[in-house]
Amino acid sequence: MINAQQNNPITPDSLCDIVHVDDVRVSPDGTRAAFVRTSIDKGGNSYNRTIWLQDLTNPRTQAEPLTGSTKDSVPRWSPDGTRLAFISGRGDKPALLVLSLRGGEAHTIATHPNGVAGFEWSPDGTRVAYSASMRSDECAAEDEANEKARVKAASERASDIPNAEGSEAKDAWLVKRDKDQKQHDEELRLDPRVIDRFPYRTGTSFTEDRFTHIYVIDVPASFAEPDSTKPDRITPSDTRASFSGLSWSLDGNFIYSTYTRDPDSGELFRFADIVRLRVPSSTQPEAARQKASVQKSKGEAFERLTVAGYTCFDALPSPDGKWLAFNRAFDNPDRYEPSTLTIMALRPSGQPGKSGQAPKPELIDITAPHDRSLGSYRWRRDGQALYFTLHDRGTTTLYRADINPRTRARRAAHASVQVEHVTHAAHEIDSFDLASGPRVVFSASTPADPSALYVIDTRRIRALYTPNTAFLDKHQVGQVEVVRFNHDGRALQGWLLRPVDFDPRKPYPLIVQMHGGPHVMWGAATRSLWHESQAMASAGYCVFWCNPRGSDGYGREFWHSNQSDWGDGPMSDVLAGVDLVAGRDYIDAGRLCLTGGSYAGFLTAWIIGKDQRFAAACAQRGVYNLVSMRNTTDIPFFNDRESGGMTPWDDVETLWRMSPISLVPNIKTPLLIEHSEQDFRVPIEQAEQLFQALKLMKKPVQLVRWPREGHELSRAGEPKHRVERIRRIIEWFNEHTRTTRGK
Repeated sequence: MINAQQNNPITPDSLCDIVHVDDVRVSPDGTRAAFVRTSIDKGGNSYNRTIWLQDLTNPRTQAEPLTGSTKDSVPRWSPDGTRLAFISGRGDKPALLVLSLRGGEAHTIATHPNGVAGFEWSPDGTRVAYSASMRSDECAAEDEANEKARVKAASERASDIPNAEGSEAKDAWLVKRDKDQKQHDEELRLDPRVIDRFPYRTGTSFTEDRFTHIYVIDVPASFAEPDSTKPDRITPSDTRASFSGLSWSLDGNFIYSTYTRDPDSGELFRFADIVRLRVPSSTQPEAARQKASVQKSKGEAFERLTVAGYTCFDALPSPDGKWLAFNRAFDNPDRYEPSTLTIMALRPSGQPGKSGQAPKPELIDITAPHDRSLGSYRWRRDGQALYFTLHDRGTTTLYRADINPRTRARRAAHASVQVEHVTHAAHEIDSFDLASGPRVVFSASTPADPSALYVIDTRRIRALYTPNTAFLDKHQVGQVEVVRFNHDGRALQGWLLRPVDFDPRKPYPLIVQMHGGPHVMWGAATRSLWHESQAMASAGYCVFWCNPRGSDGYGREFWHSNQSDWGDGPMSDVLAGVDLVAGRDYIDAGRLCLTGGSYAGFLTAWIIGKDQRFAAACAQRGVYNLVSMRNTTDIPFFNDRESGGMTPWDDVETLWRMSPISLVPNIKTPLLIEHSEQDFRVPIEQAEQLFQALKLMKKPVQLVRWPREGHELSRAGEPKHRVERIRRIIEWFNEHTRTTRGK
């Protein structure tokens, strides 16, 4: 029965009322959890991101905001738990700030002309490593400035002249003048834009030949006096690719990161190694540290720890310094492979293998026996257990691997690690961290709640912070039913969402939703689908989605089963589910609608080019021409391997036949095409081709172009655009099914 207060339908505009919880981090003593709370400022057409704290010692305590800005993220506790560092966009560029938990204002500890990205505290809490993007000429200028500063400092010491650098703040007018001059110089540099590298654009912007570097800076023990500490860049200035991720060794002497072994390949997903970079000692005089930084620019200043044949990334050393955990995927020349959680034995010095030798690293694949792809992972504080999430049959749940201190891969292989399934709920865990004892704090979505903070203790899951309670009290939420069926020798899984006021005696139109990827998994609690599907159900539709062949969550064989077959095979899986659901008495088979984005945009166009059952369709950010897509996307090699290694120069006729645009003469279904103008993953030329081809043949089609948006519009675009996108899809389906709610 529906509560009398729950009489408000969920609409496209309801997106602005939903709050999400992310990036959970538990304090070292296990008493508090910091997390990022994200809400939408509808009037400002923007997102409010604030860091909040949840007391873990008293279950009745309500979470409270810690920071006052609406542009704060990435909370990280100092090792002693007295301070919290975070990245804030409250200034011109994202900067690194630190806040004392004993009170007071947040203080800036690191800025960068191009903005600060990720960071981590050193194990002793005296330093922070952070990342920022630089061009080689910017690095060279930085090195030159550091060398001049070193020479000047040496001269002043020799002549006993006090160093007055930084003693006076720069005049605000001079700051503005310098900023305007820099912007003017940048505009001139890019007029015209000269390109000689690939990829040269990704996300929604051009890379401008900037690569991610790593810096280390001392954190002042007190902010009572002005701080003149300068950061050390520990990556070489002539690098030809980005360093991805960073984590400290136990002794604080090294940083682990990821770097490609083939900078000229243009590959975004392959050929990556775990590397180790030496960190200048914090006890070195600053001039000596600057000199060392300049010297590092003259050669490869890092050591590769992993071997060719695998792509390795996201290194995470154990707190006891004995193991290095990382993500590892086989560099299969014919296709992409899902990754596994792997651990590598470390010597006391933080290097792999045995002491005194450099043998093949001792590795243990923790998750390989489970045949499921990896989510995120965290070490327990004693280093004796590794917690991780796996994507499995529509859920993302938590596991624990107990690591025997004497475990060695050469003796025990998979049997040396005991793995236990920790959570079994129908939820999708977004982030988690470990508290004291067996407790784990995590954020997750469920079929009934789009986002909340939870704790699991002795197998009992308890909600800690539910920011959407008021919203859920006032709105109707439809129930999700699991639909299982068999097709083409495979057991398949889908879900059906019915309207809240569902009456089995009435006929309902059906929207078929399809996921992109193609190696993606949806379930009953998928966060990116939650609001959209509920809004469709509130508009009077039943909504069906499934995981066809090629989806994640069902093992490697299922993952690879759509290689060289993006169209007919997955189409037959989806339509088998549609046949099953549409056969129910309450589904009006004459009012079926179809939609999907990215790869599912491809599949939408493919299906309506071969099947005429749908009254309307919406293809979003889709691939429609595999021939032109190959040389406009930032991931051409992905398409090559998904097509069985085929390029247009190998067999252009086959690639054309595999493309939905070849089916345009057969398309009769009214089609709405939506695409972002700054989508550099699937460029808008794909939508333009399909639209113009259909229009020239006088087919019913409409193209919606989203300015300022990229491939992530539906998940992270401007709130106004996200709301309007859902509204337009529902209205398109309403128009062509001629349905109104209640009929």
